[in-house]
Amino acid sequence: MPDRRVLIIDDDTDLVQLLTTLIASWRYEVASANDPAAGLAVCRDFKPDIILLDYHMPGATGAHLYETLRRNQATARVPILFMSAIACPEKVLSEIADPSLSRFIAKPVQAAELRRIIRTMLETAGT
Repeated sequence: MPDRRVLIIDDDTDLVQLLTTLIASWRYEVASANDPAAGLAVCRDFKPDIILLDYHMPGATGAHLYETLRRNQATARVPILFMSAIACPEKVLSEIADPSLSRFIAKPVQAAELRRIIRTMLETAGT
């Protein structure tokens, strides 16, 4: 049985499928959503231990969704790993109020680096 729950919120369905398969092979339970509104809905029921969040999505940036998640008591302390192929880490992290539980990884994501970051973020958050 998986120990931790990972939620992927990204509008690239091919990437979501690839990441879901990869992360599940590391013995995490994985759920996904393809837009910010669906991500919020999945969050309520799935109760993730960490969220992988695309920075650029139709309708809202990852920073907007991040702020919404941080205002919700149930997700206020959930680590969030931003992902983007075009945004720079400094720009992304400068747009959020409290970056203490957030990191950034550039797309395309390297599997070993992603695994290491997920583990580190979960350990740091104490989940």
